[in-house]
Amino acid sequence: MEHAHDTMETERNYINLPLAEGSIEAGLEQQERLEEFTARVASGEFHVPTDTTIPVGCIDGRDTRDGMTPKPDSAGGTESLFVADDLTTKRLAGSGGTTAEGYRNTLAYVQFKGYEVGGHNDEHAVHGNPDGSGCGANDKLPLIYDFMVRQGDSLRDIASQLGITVSDESFETIMKNAAERTEFSKGRDLLHALNETGSDHVDPLVGEHNEVVAVINTREGTTLDRIALAKEFTDQYESFNVDAWTFTNAAELISETPEEVEAKVFAMAFYNLATAHVLCGTNMRVVVL
Repeated sequence: MEHAHDTMETERNYINLPLAEGSIEAGLEQQERLEEFTARVASGEFHVPTDTTIPVGCIDGRDTRDGMTPKPDSAGGTESLFVADDLTTKRLAGSGGTTAEGYRNTLAYVQFKGYEVGGHNDEHAVHGNPDGSGCGANDKLPLIYDFMVRQGDSLRDIASQLGITVSDESFETIMKNAAERTEFSKGRDLLHALNETGSDHVDPLVGEHNEVVAVINTREGTTLDRIALAKEFTDQYESFNVDAWTFTNAAELISETPEEVEAKVFAMAFYNLATAHVLCGTNMRVVVL
């Protein structure tokens, strides 16, 4: 497998993803303010305080409803916690072993512990994909797991450059569980499980994807204010956002030992990095804040 020095190219203080297999990246029509947008998002200008400590929102860059309080982001929102468990201990898997069952159990557990759950849908979710949810981190879960299996060593190297490491034993378990996950529920079924929780944070996103930057945010207690960003740049310039500082809090919530916490922090990073590679094009700029 190719390694991190092959998969990450640093230029002008941002990272490109040569192994990315998706299509979301800056287009010709977004070049006019691309450098300004990248610099201002990378400065942290649009990251605001939050008192929520685990992921609730998704990384999707599209604007949420005006007036909604920004919540920390991770791929699929609460789905990142489900994937972390699925790749490691499978404590929340349930007897059926489907992704919908594991996700439903994760949602119930997080709410039982007194925390918010969340994610998003899409007004165009059923257009061309009646089985979808409108969330790429959800609907493309089979492709994301496949990318983990094919490029696991590269993703591990990238995570280590971000300061997220894991033991060889735990990494082998994660890779084994990723490879053995062959059954995936439909995206709409996972969305239905989220809707059943009654959460106020199932954001109805609209419009096309116009993300030109992806932020890995390590500044504790902050998250991206997409409403402020849209007011400044319109919806023609958007940013993915991963609040990596929340991973330890989330892992502690669903773990019983320090070793589990380490493995699940890594698993969340692993999933988020794989999601970025599946959704984004090779020219997507990744900024570490």
